[in-house]
Amino acid sequence: MKKIVSVIFLFLFTASIPTMATVFPLKVSENRRYLEDQQETPFLYHADTGWKVFISLTKEEFKENIQTRKSQSFNTIQVMLMLPGQENREGVKPFKDDTDFSTLNKAYFDHVEWALTYAENENMLMAIVPMWISCCEDAWGGDDLPMQINGKEKVGQFGEYIGKRYAHHKNVVWILGGDNDPGVNRDELRELALAIKQNAPNQLQTYHAASTHSSTDVWEDETWFDYSMVYTYFRGFNKAWNKSQPDVYEVSRSEYEKERIMPFILGESTYEGEHDSWGSPLQARKQAWWCILSGGCGHAYGSPLWAVPRNWREIMRYPGAESFRHFHSFFTNLKWYEMEPDFDNRLITAGAGTFAVNDWVTTSIAKDKSFSVSYLPSYRKLKINLSILRGEKFEAVWYNPRNGEYTVINKTLSRQMVELESPDSGDWVLLVKTL
Repeated sequence: MKKIVSVIFLFLFTASIPTMATVFPLKVSENRRYLEDQQETPFLYHADTGWKVFISLTKEEFKENIQTRKSQSFNTIQVMLMLPGQENREGVKPFKDDTDFSTLNKAYFDHVEWALTYAENENMLMAIVPMWISCCEDAWGGDDLPMQINGKEKVGQFGEYIGKRYAHHKNVVWILGGDNDPGVNRDELRELALAIKQNAPNQLQTYHAASTHSSTDVWEDETWFDYSMVYTYFRGFNKAWNKSQPDVYEVSRSEYEKERIMPFILGESTYEGEHDSWGSPLQARKQAWWCILSGGCGHAYGSPLWAVPRNWREIMRYPGAESFRHFHSFFTNLKWYEMEPDFDNRLITAGAGTFAVNDWVTTSIAKDKSFSVSYLPSYRKLKINLSILRGEKFEAVWYNPRNGEYTVINKTLSRQMVELESPDSGDWVLLVKTL
């Protein structure tokens, strides 16, 4: 019966399922709210933070990584191009001397070339940080560290090299920075970005700032800058180096409402399996759903896989990661790119919770008012004002983001205030559609 209900629901509630592969390279949509491919098909950015897979995996292991993430419906891998002094699994460092970026080891970048080709053949987007500057002066950026020592000219020459070297790959976007604001490296970072853009003009770029900051908080009107990235944890989280952490839906709202309209993604937040119980599958899901329903066009899932420890295969099967296939399925069966955030709670008039707490209900409504989507992090009793939607009769469905099952509420709702109760204490998604 559940399967029948699910089929009926998909027929009534959703848009047609995309069946074609993404036609890279990506571009910014006409309304500047999301990314799309060359056929103008909206691209839901659904990334894994496999930061060190270029460095720490063999070719066969890299293939396994890509195939596992594809099976979980991830379509993007966020990755560091390199780190100072670190050899890849073929025993090659990016530079013979980190204090001189002109001392390139071509073999290192040959391996990256191979990885990008494999990923492109698998229709996987690679979001590459060319020089991770780090929060903690343990990478390329900061006072008296390699980026500053080399200076603008050599950094720009390196940007020209990788821009030319990888420009033919259509499945590449670039993430400048890396867990920190530009700071003392602003001039070098700009030179790096401009050199890549000049030599790879069809590859989009963004910036990974310090936690609580978005790309647009730290850069303004840059010609190389195409889409934004938000980054935060949540209120009460005290393990970040910045102790004041708004929730994802807060920073997403701030980004969405900026005068300068730009697509944005959640580029980093709490990782599943880190920071004790805070790194739960639930927290990972909250962040992703909150961002999309607050106007974002994608998110990045994180886990200890980023460092590729010995048990990386086990980590790839964490329950949160497995549940994200349902996140992707839900949104790709829905016109998510035509939704607008309901920040003022016009639909959910009671039961949303307390704002600025890590347990808030977010809602987004289709522009034509034909459907709404609400994410409930925990058990709720909701009051819903259906007069916000068009039409006279409505159907409501619960979607379980943990296992992908739909449950149709056994009644037709009329245009009035109604009360609904979530099925259990877990997180749930409520969909309402005009009949």
